[in-house]
Amino acid sequence: MAVRLVRDLCRDLYRDLGPGPHGTGGARLSGEIAIWDGEEGRGPVTFQVLGAFRITRSSQPHPPGPGQQQRLLIKLLAAKGMPVANDELMAAIWDDVPGPGATQEALHHLVAAVRSNLATAGLDDVLHNANRTYRLDVPPAHVDVHVFHARTERARALDRDGDRRAVGLFEEALGLCYGEPLAGLPGRWVDGYRYTLAEEIRAAQLARYETALRHGESRERLPGLSTLLRDRPEDELVAWLYMHALYRAGQPTRALEVKREFSAQLLDTNGTENGRALDDLYQRILAKDDGLLAPEALAFPGGEPGTRTRHPDSRDGQDQEHEEPRQPPPDASASASGDTAAGQPQEPAAAGPHLVFNGPVNAEHGVFGSQIIFGRPR
Repeated sequence: MAVRLVRDLCRDLYRDLGPGPHGTGGARLSGEIAIWDGEEGRGPVTFQVLGAFRITRSSQPHPPGPGQQQRLLIKLLAAKGMPVANDELMAAIWDDVPGPGATQEALHHLVAAVRSNLATAGLDDVLHNANRTYRLDVPPAHVDVHVFHARTERARALDRDGDRRAVGLFEEALGLCYGEPLAGLPGRWVDGYRYTLAEEIRAAQLARYETALRHGESRERLPGLSTLLRDRPEDELVAWLYMHALYRAGQPTRALEVKREFSAQLLDTNGTENGRALDDLYQRILAKDDGLLAPEALAFPGGEPGTRTRHPDSRDGQDQEHEEPRQPPPDASASASGDTAAGQPQEPAAAGPHLVFNGPVNAEHGVFGSQIIFGRPR
């Protein structure tokens, strides 16, 4: 997706992303993000994974190639310029179940095809191999997911300082998303990465609303939260934020109705009850507790039911370094048919809902999977 940023924001993102490798077919970054909204011929080659996989050159689409080529590219793109071992690439490309077609020779032929396709887009000599690894030299600012990460991290840093510009940065990060991540691409590895990206997007959406409410945008955010709750009728944190927004906007009766509707929906669908946090919020609204207007009241109590955590069966600790990528839970939406991705280590964000990653994308340099923690630091 195309991006246009003011120059001071571009400098912040350039600082966070780093210049990346050179010789990639795009202009060297010098204070401006190199994903353009615009004039034909200006933009570099960019890669998008926050929707169906796309490659663009000067704002024009470039064919991404067949499914196996897409999976190889996305695995390398997500590694953010770090080397990925051949066996890890093969596992992602051939759906984690290497069969007769999954050989080193097949990998070399596939890499040659990808190199040829990249060359037609103007990216010569960007796909390197050494010591049974491959590495893709593409600046992070040319890959939408890395721009997304930089913006959300910058937004959280601003939010820690009480700077309301954080809201706009969250909006711009979410503006990069254009549907289901990697839509239409099958595969166990792709499914796991898609799930992680979807959870990152969810965390950014919730952080945006929490930050906006903290800065007095309660009434303005009611339509968006209402839509989000319709889309996620069992998401307790969305109900929590919607109730807060309604109360702050002078609609306590509707806030109480939302809680009752949410509880009934949860009981009817899953046979479960909501967590104590919503019950406590309900009682505080009934009591017209003025403390609910304080900024800190928006922080969802950590560890309460309703907070989505890491992938099922994941384990904390360094023993995860050499595990295979986590898969989405059984009720997570399955990918559509077709044939493409890797994760990147991210520091836990301190403001709003944020992610702690579990499990590798790259056994040495990357991680995979997610744990979402809600609320501000204490």
